[in-house]
Amino acid sequence: MSLINGVLILLVCQCAGEAIKSYFGLSLPGPAIGMFILFIGLVLYQDVPEAIAKSSRSLIPLLGLMFLPAAAGLFFLGSQYSDQWLAIIAAVVVGSLLSLIFNGLLMTFLARKRNIKS
Repeated sequence: MSLINGVLILLVCQCAGEAIKSYFGLSLPGPAIGMFILFIGLVLYQDVPEAIAKSSRSLIPLLGLMFLPAAAGLFFLGSQYSDQWLAIIAAVVVGSLLSLIFNGLLMTFLARKRNIKS
């Protein structure tokens, strides 16, 4: 049951993000706003509930599938972006590097914080 509760919490956060995006007319993706809502909730709760942890662990192996629609869109609209490939590749490389650096720093911070608590 905790897996279903975790998925439900993730979907509620995503739907709340979509609602905020639609209501305010923001150009940010609704799921990104939903992730921010989830992040704020986890910071306020100061822990990750087992239901969210369990559902997240089951979704992580499927993360690669989330990038397929964007890649397919670029493939089929390639002629419209033929003069922008350098910018697209640069954005992907820079974004990946920044993501790796940020995640490494975050893991180091959280590992130190966990060692202090123990």
